[in-house]
Amino acid sequence: MEHINRSPEPLHADFTAEVRALVRLGLPAARAVLPLLMSPDELARLRAQRVLEGVSRHVLADTWGGDWALLWHDNGDYHWRDAAEKRQAAVDRWLAWLDQAVARASD
Repeated sequence: MEHINRSPEPLHADFTAEVRALVRLGLPAARAVLPLLMSPDELARLRAQRVLEGVSRHVLADTWGGDWALLWHDNGDYHWRDAAEKRQAAVDRWLAWLDQAVARASD
């Protein structure tokens, strides 16, 4: 996690090699980046959001085949520039969702 800001892609500053690697790791990585969603560093929050987006899209497509935009909305519409209180509420919802997703994946 400490390297999430290292070497941003030239055309997509919101992505780094670590962001892409974390998305490939899946659910454990999404859970691991949750604290970064509350970071004082805006770019760390943005990149952590990209990890959560990527992982949740893959899980939803592979497991439930549902509507990802609806999932994002139901889990608080996290945005890296929102006020801390709104971000924290979304992080709490994502934590619950990730716990549920991990439980389903281990069934």
